[in-house]
Amino acid sequence: MLVRLSYRRILLLLLAVVPLCRIVAQSDSVSHWALGGYVKNLQNWAFADQPNTLINGGFFHNRLILKWTPGSEWTLDLEVRNRLFYGEWVRYQPGWAEALDADGGLADLSFVPVRRPALIGSVVSDRLWAQWQHGRWSIRAGRQRINWAVALTWNPNDWFNAWNFLDFDYEERPGADALRVQYQMGGFSALDVAVSPAQTFKKWIGAARLSGNFRQYDWQVQAGMYRNKAVAGLGWAGNLGNAGFKGEVSVFQPLDKAEGNMSLSATTSVDITFGSWFVNGGLLVNTLGSGGDIDILALNRSSLAPDNLMPGKLSFLAGGSHAFTPLFNTSLTAVYSPNGHLVIVLPSTAYSVAENWDIDLTGQLFWLKNEQGVLKNALNWVFLRTRWSF
Repeated sequence: MLVRLSYRRILLLLLAVVPLCRIVAQSDSVSHWALGGYVKNLQNWAFADQPNTLINGGFFHNRLILKWTPGSEWTLDLEVRNRLFYGEWVRYQPGWAEALDADGGLADLSFVPVRRPALIGSVVSDRLWAQWQHGRWSIRAGRQRINWAVALTWNPNDWFNAWNFLDFDYEERPGADALRVQYQMGGFSALDVAVSPAQTFKKWIGAARLSGNFRQYDWQVQAGMYRNKAVAGLGWAGNLGNAGFKGEVSVFQPLDKAEGNMSLSATTSVDITFGSWFVNGGLLVNTLGSGGDIDILALNRSSLAPDNLMPGKLSFLAGGSHAFTPLFNTSLTAVYSPNGHLVIVLPSTAYSVAENWDIDLTGQLFWLKNEQGVLKNALNWVFLRTRWSF
């Protein structure tokens, strides 16, 4: 069993190393340090079509990004999410503090310093990596984002850190504790190998990806192990006339027969831009979909499994966005899952107040079929977000 590093040990290590790094960097006239991030507030209201169901809440979010480049070959990156959740929404979710404190990585980089009935403070490092790059080679170790995704909404090929498209506030997307080696083979071809260890071998993820370009189509093939499952994948991105055409397919074969049979997760999408309009459509096939009762709260979890991205066996998506001005944009997306009897409508509008100030209003509206087989509104969320970047 691997030794799991605690968040406090990581902090102590950083407090010891960072001052030493600064001393080394100060010997050079060129600054090798870069500090950035943002501060934002997300206020949300949840309600159903019954009276007296309004629940409010929100959170303040500060993200700090610290990078150190001591030379042309080395880069070190540390990114920390500091969030303070508040309101009735916190009170009505027992066990939320424990869930925020449960770090699924090899290193425990989560910490919850504030635990109150309607107030929770969370600190988590979702990026902590060192990278060496020389010529065509690149080696990165630590908590990082391994982005093997191609399609716009659902990503069956995102084996290391699957992302939930409903978690719109997490632009950076989750990371994974991994060792990654990349080799640029020339032209548009590349070989990418990554391993993400875990406490038990059955939870390890390891894979290789070969990518290239053929007749103006970017393609990738990948194979490996995903948590005690043999897995193979294929992805592509190109054009059909004036429309973009993307897709991903992954096949999962459990090594233990008691864990089930072979499963398929596949998606394809088409998008087109004309003028200030962007329109897209997509399809997801999930053979593990149950089509039974759906937990709407579970749909909003930050991370999902690449072999089970939606509760239904089939999911359809249609959406569009329009930029009225370079500073003002609106969008509308709808998702329909016939097997899960689920409809999701996602309206959004965004406005750039100033160079570093943004504000947006987003809705997430859910409909489910009731016991009588009638499609009925089950839950609605409205989010008001303001953000200042630095």
